[in-house]
Amino acid sequence: MSWRTFIDVSKWQGNIDWDVMKASGVDAVYIRAYNGTRRDERLDQYAEGARRVGLPFGLYTYWRPKYTAKDQIDRLLGAHAETGASLIPMIDVEHGDERPPTEIGQSVTDGVRLVEERLGVPPVIYTAAWFWNPAVRGADVSHCPLWLARYSTPQPPIPVSEWGEFAMRYAQPAVPGGWATWDAWQFSADGNFRGKTYGASSSHLDLNIMRPDSWARFQVNRPKPEQPAIDIHYSKDYEMKIVTPVRVYDSRHMGAHSKSETRRIRVTSCEAAFVNITAVDPAGDGWITVWSGTTIVPNVSNVNFTKGQTIANSAWVPVSNGHIDIFTSAPCHVLVDLQAVV
Repeated sequence: MSWRTFIDVSKWQGNIDWDVMKASGVDAVYIRAYNGTRRDERLDQYAEGARRVGLPFGLYTYWRPKYTAKDQIDRLLGAHAETGASLIPMIDVEHGDERPPTEIGQSVTDGVRLVEERLGVPPVIYTAAWFWNPAVRGADVSHCPLWLARYSTPQPPIPVSEWGEFAMRYAQPAVPGGWATWDAWQFSADGNFRGKTYGASSSHLDLNIMRPDSWARFQVNRPKPEQPAIDIHYSKDYEMKIVTPVRVYDSRHMGAHSKSETRRIRVTSCEAAFVNITAVDPAGDGWITVWSGTTIVPNVSNVNFTKGQTIANSAWVPVSNGHIDIFTSAPCHVLVDLQAVV
């Protein structure tokens, strides 16, 4: 079996020589983006390094049930869009914050649902049976790819092509309730003294194998099944209605948008809105994307700006239950003026 191999990193790996990591032959890397609502201080550095050497990467968040699912997923998907990650996000479930199992289960379910609504694919769930089985109840997430942790192996071989065969000599991780099998296995971590071997500054490094047939499930832009042709008949005609321009949102009254932040705002009840979007006093170069939060986040921007530049642009935006979402890649104030609806 030709196993896929990958590494996961956080600030504890220190400076990473990405040329060394790429040369090792690993297929990908997962980078911690957040611990709850706290951004990993090395996220930007690591993402830039992986992009520079052409190493596919995904982002993960260390899930903290004491924060809302929306707060955590908004940050994770904001970073996902900002960095251009090509692998689906991962939710690391191994901390309960002393919440009851049903609350943790609902929190994780809500997080998965938000990722699916915005990316169109479910996230990876990282956990271990020893934590999940007693601590999580009622989570509807067994359709998510499963990444398990279990360390029972001695120091692994250096060639990554030998990781899979090596790991499978030992006991595989127990699968939590709800799943039939695992997709990825973190088989080696603390105590392996392989950090510097693969370019990290730390002595130890998390090493992982993935089933070959699971690789496609980890891609954001996975192939969609071919759909039969549909004969569409519109039940009603839509007419554009020009409205008296009205400012529906002004962040100067509530605080500037942060880097990689998504906010949901009320517009009006309609199918779509024609809005003028203004970036005011940006703290750095960046962009704004406005979309309906129930759809996949568009890989486009509505307003592009440079530091200190106030600039506006107009766009048609689908509306969901009277709301639209605003993503800002850099800190700035945002104004939204409604001009027409359908």
